[in-house]
Amino acid sequence: MVVENIKIETRSFEELVLISSVMPIPLINLDVEKKTAFIFLQPLASTIPVIYYCRLEEIPKNKFVHLNRFTGKIKFGDELSTEPNDVTIPLIKIKETNLDI
Repeated sequence: MVVENIKIETRSFEELVLISSVMPIPLINLDVEKKTAFIFLQPLASTIPVIYYCRLEEIPKNKFVHLNRFTGKIKFGDELSTEPNDVTIPLIKIKETNLDI
């Protein structure tokens, strides 16, 4: 059995934001056509990538999502956050993917 990647569906976009916030490079990809959001994790001890994803009812219109690590509050915006406890996560709208999610 050949495993190309491991796919994990989160219950919500908010959980995907939480996972992304603790990654070395926080970033969320948005597939507009499939209405999905996803991130990749490449574990150091493995060659198999892990894909965390969720289905979206609506694609976020902003460029960034901001997570306050102290309060857990999530906000959207088009500029980087200057708040000291915020993690700014870019939302990248991709054109096409061959992922089966």
